[in-house]
Amino acid sequence: MIKKFFRIIITIIALIFLVWFIAPFVMFGILNPGNILGVLICLFLIFRFGFKKLYNSIKEFFCRNKFMKFLWRLAGVLIALFAVYAVVISGFIIGFSLNAPAENSSPTAVVLGAEVKPWGASALLQQRIDAAEKYLKAHPKASAVLTGGQGKNEPMSEAQCMYENLEKQGISSARLLIEEKATNTRENIEFSYKIIKDKNLNKDMAIVTDSYHQFRARIIAEKQGIRSGIYAVNTQNNKIGILCYPTMLVREWIAIPVEFIR
Repeated sequence: MIKKFFRIIITIIALIFLVWFIAPFVMFGILNPGNILGVLICLFLIFRFGFKKLYNSIKEFFCRNKFMKFLWRLAGVLIALFAVYAVVISGFIIGFSLNAPAENSSPTAVVLGAEVKPWGASALLQQRIDAAEKYLKAHPKASAVLTGGQGKNEPMSEAQCMYENLEKQGISSARLLIEEKATNTRENIEFSYKIIKDKNLNKDMAIVTDSYHQFRARIIAEKQGIRSGIYAVNTQNNKIGILCYPTMLVREWIAIPVEFIR
């Protein structure tokens, strides 16, 4: 009875997450390795725990000889190892997102860019603008480097869009520096740190981005030899952010080891 209850709970949770992974694609057209892998994991769990008899029948058919039985067990071990990896890497992602700068400190904010729509900042970029505004108002001695170039379908550079919005939101232009060449996170951090050194700003950095992105951003910074303090200033998740969070978190499971081996 307990096993049956456990299977029902796992199946229900998997169904909920299945919808959660599909929703970003249906509602916003977001399709990346995160929701693809998430959907596959959910379908496996639904099949494994929701269709026990069919699963056992396939297992019996597959394990008719020693070699096939070995492969089945090897697959089980690999799945278990992946589950452990997912838990551990998620712990690191969450842990590094909590490394906020102290209240009386003034690390230079590095605000990572995101898409600019024809009408202005995308929801993702606006979240970063709002997080930067909150940080700069709470740390009046801090400056900010706004980083992000202009994509083919963007009416202006991401950095310029952030600059204009932060000025409108009450941040002095004297505290804002623009970096308009970067096209990815590595360049965001590399080019911003060069500006920080050239302008003799505080070399401690407060990276302004989404919480799930903080760990990878730190890895990139450390790979570039940046040894000053690296802190996290996270965006506040709105409805879109909450809807996309599982997809983006799972995407980081893939992106982080790729970043390590580059």
